[in-house]
Amino acid sequence: MRSLTFVMKHAKVQNADYFKTYLSLLMDHRELTLQEAIDYMLASYFVHNLELYGVKPREQFELAIQQLST
Repeated sequence: MRSLTFVMKHAKVQNADYFKTYLSLLMDHRELTLQEAIDYMLASYFVHNLELYGVKPREQFELAIQQLST
């Protein structure tokens, strides 16, 4: 039941702005590089499975990374 609750919390598709904000906060408050923030988010948010929440969240996450990289 715990994992079902976890998935339901993330059921809404997040947009690139959400992921950019999340990554930026990680970088600022934990003093991480972009790559370290990406790795952290892959582990904590996506549970090491970028496809966990489907294609749209993955695409938005990748778009956020691309925008932060430039």
